[in-house]
Amino acid sequence: MASRSAERMWQCATSLLRGTASSTLSGSSRIAAFPYARFASTSATASTSKLQPLLPATTPVLPALPSTTSEAISLIQSSSTPQLGRYVLARLHSRNYLLHPRDILTVPHLKGSPPPGTVLSLNRILQVGSRDFVIKAPEPSKASSPFGTQGEREVIPQEVVQCHLTVMEHTKSPMERKLLKKRRKGYKKTIEHKQGWTRLRVGDVFVGNEAK
Repeated sequence: MASRSAERMWQCATSLLRGTASSTLSGSSRIAAFPYARFASTSATASTSKLQPLLPATTPVLPALPSTTSEAISLIQSSSTPQLGRYVLARLHSRNYLLHPRDILTVPHLKGSPPPGTVLSLNRILQVGSRDFVIKAPEPSKASSPFGTQGEREVIPQEVVQCHLTVMEHTKSPMERKLLKKRRKGYKKTIEHKQGWTRLRVGDVFVGNEAK
């Protein structure tokens, strides 16, 4: 019995010594690691302080918006030419078309069948612009129209922008056949139709007094 109690006391003393040693080692490791962590954070702060800013110190100054139509025309003329870099938004046959110089436009057959080579003038232009600047016609006011519906939109006058269309040809679509039937009447009828089209070539877009 005495030997067993002595062994137990020896085991308890050994375990206590091991626990004290492990706690001492862990404390020393923490103490040793703390200055290293401080050094690492200091070096990271120093490295980030040397980085260049993402944005430049001085922001570029944007040009002032034009206040008159003549100023807007001069800006469009300085950034484009009548043959390149301009566009118009015109209304034909109750539709809006975005047109550039030398484009080929196909529309339903024009009334009167103008012969090829006829030059037509666009008189319902809603917008004209270049890559950076644009002149727009004012939007219709709902307050002035009855029942709050939008009226006819104003257009840009021809003193500001001019564009011509040249008739290239008149053509027709392939034959379309539609079968009409009436139930329990024995009625059948085939309707044949060819839609007529007119092809137009868009000319140069002149702004201001360039056409003179």
